[in-house]
Amino acid sequence: MELKEVLENIKNRKKALLHYNVSTYEQFKAGIEAIKETKIPLIIGVSEGERNYLGINYIEDLIDEAKEQGINVFLNADHCKSFKSAKEAIDYKFDSVLFDGSELEFVKNILRTKQVVNYRDKVNKTTLIEGEIGYLIGHSDIESIAELKEEYFTDPDLAEEFVYKTKIDLLAISVGNIHGIPEKIRFKEKIYKKPKLDFERIKIIKEKVKVPLVLHGGSGLSKKDFILAIKNGISIIHINTEFRILWKKELLRNLKSKTNVPYKILDKVIEKLKKRIIYYQRLFWKI
Repeated sequence: MELKEVLENIKNRKKALLHYNVSTYEQFKAGIEAIKETKIPLIIGVSEGERNYLGINYIEDLIDEAKEQGINVFLNADHCKSFKSAKEAIDYKFDSVLFDGSELEFVKNILRTKQVVNYRDKVNKTTLIEGEIGYLIGHSDIESIAELKEEYFTDPDLAEEFVYKTKIDLLAISVGNIHGIPEKIRFKEKIYKKPKLDFERIKIIKEKVKVPLVLHGGSGLSKKDFILAIKNGISIIHINTEFRILWKKELLRNLKSKTNVPYKILDKVIEKLKKRIIYYQRLFWKI
């Protein structure tokens, strides 16, 4: 089964796929075990740094082996900042590639993203190309305060133009979502403890574009946030920082045990991650 087929199947069913990133085998295995238990497809992502750390051949081999066993797992090249980075992922037949030109001027973002789409069309039409418009603040480490501005949000009319001119398959949007889990968020002269998503904006963008919408920065959002985001048109949700924090916390806790056998320590980390992954899979899939 291809990612495009899965997204087509859930298009009008108010469901979404979970996406999270990996940089260790344990994170990867937790996802595979979750799919085996839930039978719900899952997207595993690798950033440029994670790809370099793991080795592109290694992560590709893990994904291919899982697919050969009938496991519906998909591989995404997350936040490619250059054509070279996106090209490599397309050449390796990743299921999807995010070319992140969100920091570029609008016209340049269109041109660079279109370049990636054109290359994909020539060599590997099965890889879905995700573009991004709007700017997401934050990063994976916990920060004290995040400064959010409405000008960072995705403009629905520009989103429509962007999708039309680039011919992308997926669109990442900014609607108040933030990378990481900041302790506080300053928005419109007020301080908030959690992100406040603009659900009406999601709905309007969905009405204007005919491609699946992607919500990055899912860490720290509430169950209600996720449900409303999916009901208003989100098809893929990224959660990363929350899983990283859980991985580190569980690893440190189990390192205090008496055993010196690595797999006995790491198995407990995998189990904890798997349970959290399953929670989100079921939440996103059964709305």
